This record gives sequence, C-alpha cells and structure tokens, in this order.
Amino acid sequence: MVLFDSHCHLTDRSYIASLDDVISRAQNSGVQFMLTVGLNIDDSLASIKIANKYPDVYCSIGIHPHDAKGMRDGDMERLEKMISDTKVKAIGEAGLDFYRNYSDRESQERAFHKQIDLAQKLGIPMIIHIRAAYPEAKTILLEHKYFNGVIHCYSGDDIFAQWAVTQGFYISFTGSITYDNPNLKDIAKKLPQDRILIETDAPYLAPVPMRGKRNEPSYVKYVAQTIAQLRNSTVENISELTTKNSKKLFGI
Repeated sequence: MVLFDSHCHLTDRSYIASLDDVISRAQNSGVQFMLTVGLNIDDSLASIKIANKYPDVYCSIGIHPHDAKGMRDGDMERLEKMISDTKVKAIGEAGLDFYRNYSDRESQERAFHKQIDLAQKLGIPMIIHIRAAYPEAKTILLEHKYFNGVIHCYSGDDIFAQWAVTQGFYISFTGSITYDNPNLKDIAKKLPQDRILIETDAPYLAPVPMRGKRNEPSYVKYVAQTIAQLRNSTVENISELTTKNSKKLFGI
C-alpha cells in the first residue's frame, strides 16, 4: 500500500523536535510521498529546505489567506524565484477564508488574484484554500479561467464540488471526512475517482481515532480507510488511485 499525503505543514513548530520521527512513522505506514505546504514567504523557504532534506517530501510555495495582509511588493517575484527548485510542485496554499477573516477581504482577494496570475504564468497547479467563501472564490477562478489544481480540505457543498471537478479541479479530503459529516461523506461517495486526493493538513484535523491529538502524515491512512468504506472499495485501491492522482497533478 502506497499513500500520498497531498497536504501537510511539516514546518509547524510542533514538529521541531520530532520531524525525523514523524517522517519515519509516515514511511513505515506506507506514506511514500508527502507535500508540505507553504503559508507565506518565510514558511515557503522553510518548506523548500525540508523538502530537500527528505527524499519523500515535496513542497508548495505561496501566501495563505490568513497571511494575505502581510503580502509585500515583490513577493510574487520572490515566489517565482523559488520555482527553480525541483522539489517545488505547486503554488499555494492560496485562496479565501471569510470564516476566520484574519486578513481583510480586500487583501485576501488581491493575494489570490496575484497567485493565480503567477500559476498561470508558470503553468503549475495551485493548492486552493476556501472557507465560507465559495461563491467569491468561484467568481475569481472564472475570471482567470484557470482550473489547474486542488480544492484542499474540502468543506463546500455538492454543487460546487461537481462544478469544480467538471472544470478540471481535484477535491481533497482531510480527517474531517472521518467526523460526523453526512454531506461531506455523500460528496466523497459521488466524485469521479480520478478527481479525489487525500491529505492530513497536519498538524491540524487529526482523523478518528486520533482526533484531539497532533495530526501527522502517518494518519492519512485513516482518511483512505474512510473513503474506501464510503465508496465500497478497498483501502489498497483508494491508496493507489489517490496516489496516482496526486502524482499526476503535481508532476511527480
């Protein structure tokens, strides 16, 4: 069984003293590939450093909507220079979060537009964060006509999910699929199998039976198990197809 944790945050300070062990546990659990996701300029640089230290780890670079208010002139040029590193596979996570609103909406939308422009220029996929902002995100995506990427940690409705996969996006599920969430489970049942990714979003959203603990990439197996149950499939099959999907999207 080969698993791909398509979205984690290995730069998180909770891993500082134990990252080698975290990576080792993931490998021993069948997680052959991990993608650690950048949240801002400094975090993106740290993500590249980690990806180059561990053969099984890749990364993305970008500015999270929570950090959008801190975006400075020249940040897109800084990100573009980072693309030359062969371990960088995507722009993101970028998008809109109108639930937390840690950054004002204008700053979030500006950062999202600019990162879509960069992804279009470079022809690489995006990792997109959307929370309580699906109509607004859809409007921006349609404006740019760029649908190469994944809607990570999906929390929207069935209508948006079907629209997204029709346009060419992938939909990624986290440990939240293991919670009591009938609507999300129904979406996971119906999506085309070639549009599904799995992730941990570690250290957040630990799946059942690890809920309440610090999440880590080895726990992505529980996401695969739940999706296998929902789709009347096997864990081996779900692991294989989601790994294949992730490798195709990120060019690995």
